Amino acid sequence: MKHMKTVLILEHTEEVFDKLTCDVCGAESKWDENWGSESHEKIITTIQMEEEESFPDGGQSLQTQYHICPDCFKQHLSKWFESHGNSKPTVTSSVW
Repeated sequence: MKHMKTVLILEHTEEVFDKLTCDVCGAESKWDENWGSESHEKIITTIQMEEEESFPDGGQSLQTQYHICPDCFKQHLSKWFESHGNSKPTVTSSVW
Protein backbone atom coordinates (compact mmCIF):
# COMPACT_ATOMS: atom_id res chain seq x y z
CA MET A 1 0.00 0.00 0.00
CA LYS A 2 1.40 3.36 -0.97
CA HIS A 3 1.04 5.79 1.91
CA MET A 4 0.87 9.49 1.16
CA LYS A 5 1.12 12.43 3.51
CA THR A 6 0.06 16.05 3.13
CA VAL A 7 2.78 18.66 3.55
CA LEU A 8 2.80 22.46 3.42
CA ILE A 9 4.86 23.76 0.50
CA LEU A 10 5.14 27.53 0.06
CA GLU A 11 1.69 28.34 1.36
CA HIS A 12 -0.07 25.37 -0.20
CA THR A 13 -0.45 21.71 0.66
CA GLU A 14 0.54 18.87 -1.57
CA GLU A 15 0.34 15.09 -1.31
CA VAL A 16 3.81 13.50 -1.42
CA PHE A 17 5.16 9.96 -1.02
CA ASP A 18 5.52 8.92 2.63
CA LYS A 19 6.17 5.17 2.72
CA LEU A 20 5.29 1.88 1.05
CA THR A 21 3.82 -1.08 2.89
CA CYS A 22 2.94 -4.59 1.73
CA ASP A 23 -0.78 -5.03 1.10
CA VAL A 24 -0.55 -8.61 2.40
CA CYS A 25 1.61 -8.54 5.56
CA GLY A 26 2.11 -4.82 6.24
CA ALA A 27 5.93 -4.90 5.95
CA GLU A 28 7.46 -1.51 5.18
CA SER A 29 9.94 -0.94 2.35
CA LYS A 30 13.21 0.77 3.14
CA TRP A 31 13.39 2.82 -0.09
CA ASP A 32 10.35 4.22 -1.87
CA GLU A 33 9.02 1.42 -4.12
CA ASN A 34 12.24 -0.58 -3.86
CA TRP A 35 12.05 -3.52 -1.41
CA GLY A 36 15.82 -4.11 -1.50
CA SER A 37 17.59 -4.09 1.85
CA GLU A 38 20.86 -2.60 0.57
CA SER A 39 21.41 0.63 -1.38
CA HIS A 40 22.84 -1.31 -4.36
CA GLU A 41 19.92 -3.75 -4.48
CA LYS A 42 16.68 -3.20 -6.42
CA ILE A 43 13.60 -5.35 -5.84
CA ILE A 44 10.26 -4.04 -7.15
CA THR A 45 7.10 -6.13 -6.84
CA THR A 46 3.91 -4.44 -7.99
CA ILE A 47 0.77 -6.03 -9.37
CA GLN A 48 -0.98 -3.53 -11.63
CA MET A 49 -3.99 -3.38 -13.91
CA GLU A 50 -4.33 -0.39 -16.25
CA GLU A 51 -7.56 0.37 -18.08
CA GLU A 52 -7.37 2.98 -20.80
CA GLU A 53 -9.75 4.56 -23.29
CA SER A 54 -8.56 6.76 -26.13
CA PHE A 55 -10.78 8.94 -28.26
CA PRO A 56 -9.93 11.52 -30.95
CA ASP A 57 -10.50 14.39 -28.48
CA GLY A 58 -8.80 12.85 -25.41
CA GLY A 59 -8.92 9.86 -23.18
CA GLN A 60 -8.65 8.51 -19.69
CA SER A 61 -6.89 5.78 -17.76
CA LEU A 62 -7.40 4.06 -14.45
CA GLN A 63 -4.60 2.21 -12.65
CA THR A 64 -5.20 -0.26 -9.83
CA GLN A 65 -2.11 -1.46 -7.93
CA TYR A 66 -1.25 -3.90 -5.17
CA HIS A 67 2.15 -3.50 -3.53
CA ILE A 68 3.52 -6.82 -2.33
CA CYS A 69 6.82 -7.42 -0.54
CA PRO A 70 9.16 -10.03 -2.07
CA ASP A 71 8.44 -12.55 0.71
CA CYS A 72 4.67 -12.42 0.14
CA PHE A 73 5.23 -12.50 -3.63
CA LYS A 74 7.23 -15.73 -3.29
CA GLN A 75 5.33 -17.37 -0.42
CA HIS A 76 1.74 -16.42 -1.26
CA LEU A 77 1.21 -14.98 -4.73
CA SER A 78 3.48 -17.38 -6.65
CA LYS A 79 2.01 -20.38 -4.85
CA TRP A 80 -1.52 -19.13 -5.52
CA PHE A 81 -0.82 -18.79 -9.27
CA GLU A 82 0.83 -22.20 -9.46
CA SER A 83 -2.12 -23.82 -7.65
CA HIS A 84 -4.44 -22.65 -10.45
CA GLY A 85 -3.59 -24.86 -13.40
CA ASN A 86 -0.19 -25.07 -15.02
CA SER A 87 0.78 -21.43 -14.60
CA LYS A 88 4.49 -20.71 -14.45
CA PRO A 89 6.16 -17.30 -14.30
CA THR A 90 8.13 -15.80 -17.16
CA VAL A 91 11.66 -15.38 -15.77
CA THR A 92 14.36 -13.36 -17.52
CA SER A 93 17.79 -12.31 -16.34
CA SER A 94 20.46 -9.80 -17.27
CA VAL A 95 24.17 -9.51 -16.56
CA TRP A 96 26.19 -6.36 -17.02
